[in-house]
Amino acid sequence: MLTCRSYNDHLEGYLSRELENARLVRLLIKMGFINERPEFDHNPQWHESGDRFLLKLFRDYVFHQVNDAGQPVVDLAHVLSCLNKLDAGTEERIMLVSRDEQACFIVTYKEVLSSSPVDPWNLGADVSS
Repeated sequence: MLTCRSYNDHLEGYLSRELENARLVRLLIKMGFINERPEFDHNPQWHESGDRFLLKLFRDYVFHQVNDAGQPVVDLAHVLSCLNKLDAGTEERIMLVSRDEQACFIVTYKEVLSSSPVDPWNLGADVSS
C-alpha cells in the first residue's frame, strides 16, 4: 500500500512538472509568433510604438541581459522566473528599456501580459483592419 502511494506521489509530481513545462513552452511560442513580424512592418498596429513594443522589450529583458562589462548573461533561473510571473500576471514591477536606451517603461507583468490583444493563432485576422 505504501509503495503504491509513493508511486502515485511520484507520478503526480512528474505530471505537475510536465504541465508547468507545457505552459511555459506555449507562452514562448505565442511570444515568438507575435515578436518581430517583418511581413507586418508597414502596419501601424505592429509598429515599435504600438502595443507589441512592450512584448519586444520584455523579450529583451528576459533573454538579452548583459553584465556590467557588456557580456551576455545566460541565467535560466531568471528566464523561468520571468516567464512564470508573466504567465501568472503578477503585480511585480519591472523596468523595460529599449536597446537604444531611448525608451524606458516601468510596468507589471500583468500589464505586459495584457499589452497585446493579439491571438497568435490567428495573426492574419488581427492585421486585416
